[in-house]
Amino acid sequence: MILMASETRQLFKSLTYAKELIINGHTKEGIEVIEKAVNSSNIKEANWVICNIIDAASCNAVVSVLDSIGKIFDISACGNVKRVIKCYDSAKRDSEFVDIAINALIARGKKDQLDKLLPELTYGKILLKLSQVYAKFKEEKKARELMKKACEQGEKEACENINQLSTYS
Repeated sequence: MILMASETRQLFKSLTYAKELIINGHTKEGIEVIEKAVNSSNIKEANWVICNIIDAASCNAVVSVLDSIGKIFDISACGNVKRVIKCYDSAKRDSEFVDIAINALIARGKKDQLDKLLPELTYGKILLKLSQVYAKFKEEKKARELMKKACEQGEKEACENINQLSTYS
């Protein structure tokens, strides 16, 4: 279904308002505005808002928004998708959105973006995921370092698998 110009303008105004609410710390209210404005017939025209929120909102807000309404959007289309990984890492939480972000970067040939992100990451579950990604790329040394770091962060699976890295290849 194609939106009429007035509907498109109204959607843009609502989403811009929601984004401003979220960026200014009124996450719950912003989410409510998005929930009212976005539906199955306008989701393609609305996807930009999630990318803007990922770019500009605080990490706490990014995590809250994605946890609440992220499933309706295609975050893999966002340019700064690596920030999703960073935000969940800082929240010390794992999520399917971390997987989506990692896969989007790899699909775009942007593994270098993961490389740049690594020194900032500290959450064991995410480090373990990335260790497995690097193992698949046959970067055993980096995979082992990440596995060790994940183990040091208390990730049992990493500690158990640290010597069996080649099994991920």
